[in-house]
Amino acid sequence: MSQPTLPRPRRVIIASANPLFREGLRKTYATRWGERAVIVGTPATMEETLASLETLRPDLVIVDYDDTKINREEFLERFVEGESPMQVVLVSLGSSETVALYQRKRLTAAQAEAWLGNPWG
Repeated sequence: MSQPTLPRPRRVIIASANPLFREGLRKTYATRWGERAVIVGTPATMEETLASLETLRPDLVIVDYDDTKINREEFLERFVEGESPMQVVLVSLGSSETVALYQRKRLTAAQAEAWLGNPWG
């Protein structure tokens, strides 16, 4: 009798030059997610973050929205150009009201047609 296969843990990167921000998010989410996710990288610069996208191939990237060392426009441009499924969350320490979530996923033509029929459903 075969045992059910568990889904692989989601790969997460936390991008921020602020070590307190990175460590706070790492501790909070590593505890909350348990074995469902693993923090695979905590880059502190734009160059490290872009390299991490290529080498670590994360499922989720949490980006410090307020970090001036992470160029949001360049990062999002790379995100849009990429092909692998990924989610990006922009989190601000300065404002607790808004979190921006971007999701890139591939759809079949039929799935895209269904989504375009009701993107808010």
